[in-house]
Order: sequence, then C-alpha cells, then structure tokens
Amino acid sequence: MIAHDEDSPALPPTASEIAALKRLVEGVIRAQGNRFIKELLREREIRIGDTKEDFLVNLNGAIEDGKLRLHEVAEWLKSVEGWGNQHVYLYRISPPLRSDLTTRRIRQRVQANASLAKVWEASTVLAFPNEPNLTSISFTDSVLRLIWQEASPMWTPVPKKNFPRQEGLDLYEYRAFLWVERRIFTRFEAHLDKGIAGLFIPSPIQGSEHQAAVVEAKRVIGLVMDLKALEKEQLDISIVSKNLDQQNLPTNAAPTPEIKTQKSRLTSGGAYVEFAATSTDRAFWEETAVRDVRKSVGLAQLRVFQGTEGSFIFPGGSGSDARSLRVQLYGAEKRVRLWAQMDADEVWSILGQIDASLPR
Repeated sequence: MIAHDEDSPALPPTASEIAALKRLVEGVIRAQGNRFIKELLREREIRIGDTKEDFLVNLNGAIEDGKLRLHEVAEWLKSVEGWGNQHVYLYRISPPLRSDLTTRRIRQRVQANASLAKVWEASTVLAFPNEPNLTSISFTDSVLRLIWQEASPMWTPVPKKNFPRQEGLDLYEYRAFLWVERRIFTRFEAHLDKGIAGLFIPSPIQGSEHQAAVVEAKRVIGLVMDLKALEKEQLDISIVSKNLDQQNLPTNAAPTPEIKTQKSRLTSGGAYVEFAATSTDRAFWEETAVRDVRKSVGLAQLRVFQGTEGSFIFPGGSGSDARSLRVQLYGAEKRVRLWAQMDADEVWSILGQIDASLPR
C-alpha cells in the first residue's frame, strides 16, 4: 500500500490543508499585496478575474477544489516571500573560494556541527519562531543557502474600520489596527554561477538588532566557508554608486538610460556635491540644466570622488506589470537598500547589475 501525506496531489485536499493554505495565502497578500499571488495563479492557469472580489472568489475556489495545493504554494513562496524591502551586503566569490565550495566539503562542515546538521536541507515554509533561528542550510544547483526565520507580528492600520464618535461637545476619532502575523527572513546566498554572494537583512530588523543579525550570520557562514576570503571580496559600494551614476548618464546613443539616478552624492575630502531630483521617482538628469552641470564632471575629476550615497530607480516587471524599483547605496557602510517588495529573480537581476558596474 502506498502512503500519501496530507498534501499529496493524488488525494483531494483535506479540511486542515485548505485552512492552512488559506492562512498562508492571506498572510502573503497582507505582507506583499495581490501581485505575487496573481503571478502564481497565471502559472497554474487559474482564472484571476476582473475585480478584487472576483480574484478572492477564484482564489478560494481554486484552494477548495484542489487546483492550488499547499506544496505548490510552499515551493512558490521560496521565490517571493521575504525578497526585497531589505538591506544587502554584497560579495564576489573569488576563484579559490569557488573551488572550495563543493558539495562534499560543505556537507562535511555541516555534519561536523550538530546545530547545523539538524537544519541541513530542512523545510522552512511554515516555521514561525519567536526569535531568529537558523532554519535551513542547503547547497543545490551551485547555490549555497542559509536561512534564518522569525515571526514579525505588528499592528497594521485599517482605515476602513475607523469611525468618529460624538460625546457631548467632543468629537473622537477611533482608528483601527489589525494584528498581523508574518515572517521575516535573514538570508545568505552564494551563487557560484553568478560569482556573487549576498547577506540579506530584512528592514524590520534595525539598529543594534541589525548589527547583531549581521554578526550572527557571519559566525554561521564562517562554519561552512572561508569567511575571511569572502569578506576580502566585499563590493566597494562607494565606487559602485559613482560608477552607476556615470554609466547611466544620458548620451546621444542612449538618451534615456534604463537605470535612473535619482540622487548621487560625490565626496572628496571634507566636502561633497550632490545631484538629486526632488521627486523619488525621477532622475536628476531629467532636468536639463542639472544634467549639463553633472556632465561637466569628467572622468579625470570623477576619480578623486567617492560615491558616498546614491539612489537609483531600476525597471521591474513588464507590460501592464511594469514598475519602478528604488535602490539606495550607502558607500561608508558598503550596504545596498532594496525598498520595494520583489521576487528573487528581480533581486538577483539588480544585484547582478550592481556587480557589473565594477570591473573584475
């Protein structure tokens, strides 16, 4: 007799699977909006509908009918949940380090440490630990992944539930907030095929907690690979910011570059110059006078500057789903800030373009 687990596609969904999937999907919608779920429905050839009401009816119907299963959403979530809206420390993988990152060596290092061995190739999708926990280590398709998860509950405003109340001569406004349970992910991924690695700290982790998360992540990374060799190849974001600005100035051949520089601060010694648009969705060079001043800074003069801070607008999506993705670069901290919610492909596309701005 062949045993099937509760989520087996050979059997119809049980009531508990349906309930678990609805909770999971609802959490993703609250955290990231409908866009990512709609992409999944398109992939599964499930009707989306024309209105928000149609979408919710069709989504729930697909779950209840077994057209959308828990294992499918779990696999899909790996590419969309917890990507974007995070800080990134970016590294290149040197040839010697790449040669050292083999399945055999990584597995040996993991198995030598009991705390790592218990999360080797572990599933992370439904984990909601109260404190940040290392929940998975894997090495597949030339990608080394380490994932930490924690619950991040928060009060979210719900304006449609607000209401006024008159009490005597006083008027009160009652404002509603919904307690939302969601997860945040700290990640380290080394992509051997791309030659780059990133340590991703989610934006809700701030201040001293952010620094503690970086220290803990590096401690664990050092157990599975040569941390000093990795840190030696950390990208100099001050040069990246300056280069991206220079490489994406309009020219006769490319009058409207795809990447827009919203702000570029160039520092030399104890002084700086800054070029910036007043709007966060425009490039400073869209103003002709400002563009002409920026172009007066030639390559010879640019060499003495450091790009201490830059804000760039990358294109995302396509067609009706096209959108702008804002990215900030902090030179002194060697830190990249991704502001928009994205999927993994969008994140690695942007990081690849950042990497390409520096000569190898």
